[in-house]
Amino acid sequence: MKNKWLVKACALLMAVMMLGVMGGQVNVAASRAVNVRVDNRPITFDVNPQIVRGRVMVPVRAIVEAMGAVVGWDEDARTVSITIGEATVSLTIGALTARRNGRAVELDAPAFIANGRTLVPLRFISETLQYGVTWDESRMRVSIMSRLERLNMLGPIAPLTFPFFRLRDEQAASPIAREAQVHIARTVDMLRAQAITGDMHFAALPTYVAANLYNRGVNLRLVNVAVWGNLYVVGVEGIPVRSMEDLRGRRIVIPSRGDTPDLVFRFLAAGKGLDLARDLQIDYVPSPMEAAGLLATGRAELAVLSEPAATSAVMSAQQQGRRLARLITLRKIWGEVTGTPERIPQAGIVALPAVVDRNDLIQAFSDAYTQAALWTTANPNDMSALVARGIEGVQAPAAASALQFSEFRVVPAREVRAELEHYFLTLQQMNPDIIGGRLPDERFYWQPD
Repeated sequence: MKNKWLVKACALLMAVMMLGVMGGQVNVAASRAVNVRVDNRPITFDVNPQIVRGRVMVPVRAIVEAMGAVVGWDEDARTVSITIGEATVSLTIGALTARRNGRAVELDAPAFIANGRTLVPLRFISETLQYGVTWDESRMRVSIMSRLERLNMLGPIAPLTFPFFRLRDEQAASPIAREAQVHIARTVDMLRAQAITGDMHFAALPTYVAANLYNRGVNLRLVNVAVWGNLYVVGVEGIPVRSMEDLRGRRIVIPSRGDTPDLVFRFLAAGKGLDLARDLQIDYVPSPMEAAGLLATGRAELAVLSEPAATSAVMSAQQQGRRLARLITLRKIWGEVTGTPERIPQAGIVALPAVVDRNDLIQAFSDAYTQAALWTTANPNDMSALVARGIEGVQAPAAASALQFSEFRVVPAREVRAELEHYFLTLQQMNPDIIGGRLPDERFYWQPD
């Protein structure tokens, strides 16, 4: 009797296990529906998409007609054909080989019929028809996008721009565009001017510049904050300066009067009890690289510099037999003065007017940039080599050093709105016009669908 029960129990267990395996294999979407969008428009199916062998399978007519293609069916050959422009593709039910423009192509999953509808592999069809495809597993969403002919990315010579070269050179932006180009602006004024030409799609900008442009009527969105502090007091190695209080009575060079380095430094100095008129001698120069040059050649003892200017000063001085050091990290002083985390939301990625209405494309770029940024921090030497090849006059060691001394982490802008507003209000106290006279409203912060 005991053996009979044991046999029955084993049989029941095997049946349950087989049902579990079959249920998992047939359709992951049975518990969570796969949703599909074409150019940000949700597609409705009368037969639900399924996931087979890790591939999303969709009813062919609904999806390809949304892309403007024509569907044909050969009952005798049990073959579906799809045509758009000069592109054609045909798939035979049950076959692991399709034909793309007459050439055989291997498939990971064959077309099949379910409830009277022909289901086909979505990515294969979309890419054959020259659309970009992204998959968001957390939301079980497939986004199919009309690709840009060329993705134009704009940025300064700074670590925030570095992941753009990964996106360009490793074709990580291929779901978004057929090709990608990085445009370098060597001054903040050039950055502002190029950002509003209408030709650029995404830009790496100081957050206050993004807020200023938005408040002046430029239809843009701040997608993320990625640089959280790369401002330093750089000076001659060995001088007794370790705190803001140690600057009392000293002369310091500051670039770009009224810009971020100047405003943040003066706010922090005042917060540490320094009288700016009595305790400090400030010499203003037009640009960060001019300030770096004064330090490197021994014509200045101290300067407020961001990256990569700080790296430039340190390396140039070393070549001339002088030694400079980053004496004070201003993001740490920011935390002490404001009682907030030791980070400053200095710069991030902005979606510009040319793409601001393409939420699917912005999402795809945001995801791609985040992955490129993670690769950048994990592979600083490889990234620096890409930058050296991409920006004239930049050496790989300098790029690696600038990256090392930048607090670089991608955070969605909408998640740190309070920190950004605190930062903007602080800058506005020092310069009322710096963000365009008011805090940007909620539309400034990009929101995914």
